[in-house]
Amino acid sequence: MRNAMDAQEVAIGWWPGDPRYDRAAFYAYAHPAPQGFEGATLSPAAVRWEAALGEYVFDWDDVRACPAAHAVALEFTRSAFRHACAVCQWDPALLASAEGNPPPVA
Repeated sequence: MRNAMDAQEVAIGWWPGDPRYDRAAFYAYAHPAPQGFEGATLSPAAVRWEAALGEYVFDWDDVRACPAAHAVALEFTRSAFRHACAVCQWDPALLASAEGNPPPVA
């Protein structure tokens, strides 16, 4: 907790909603968000930017309506992480590692 949010971070997760957004959804945000973070089109097509929340959302009802719900949820998380790595200008090795191609062990 001592080091929470002391550097740029990206969070991707699920929450049941709250008074600001009254339905369950997956979410993705960057803190602090770099300029242009909100400008992407993420996958799948139902994902959208919610300016009031400052994050991308993928409504749980949209996920559940898909025959391959697990796959589309994973597609969202990968899409959000790819976008974050690009716009935050993180080391490309981080993205490669997250996509199953970790660097060699020295």
